[in-house]
Amino acid sequence: MDVTSIDDLIVAIVASVDAAVAYPVYDGPPTSLPARTVTQFVAIGADNLDNLGNGEIDPPAEAATMTQEWKGLGQKARYETASIHCVAVGRADTVANARALAKAVITDVGGSIGIHPTNTSYNALISDVTAVKSKPTSGGAYVHILFTISANARLT
Repeated sequence: MDVTSIDDLIVAIVASVDAAVAYPVYDGPPTSLPARTVTQFVAIGADNLDNLGNGEIDPPAEAATMTQEWKGLGQKARYETASIHCVAVGRADTVANARALAKAVITDVGGSIGIHPTNTSYNALISDVTAVKSKPTSGGAYVHILFTISANARLT
């Protein structure tokens, strides 16, 4: 019996989004930033990318939280609800333009997961946008939009 579906869910979501978009899709926080010419990317399974440009994430990124519920006495199956933390990133000449690019990433992710459920999950959707972080830089600006994908799975 599976203990959790979180690995299968994250792998399936990363594969689905990666197949649908032209920009980088990371499973968890990237180990380094993509080239400066990349204006959009997304990290599935990370609640922050703070200080990534310095070579580390501080504090460490939380990938997901899960809860499980037994559906009846003596049943072997459980139902799991997963909240997968994600960060959409936009980089542009202004904060407004970078925010628009990051928001477009969320739209792409939402469209992809809605039409590509996994074999064991259902109702994957973007359930929350939890924060918008922006930072002007010497070459423009970047924006991180933190969001959550919620999905349900049946564990047998």
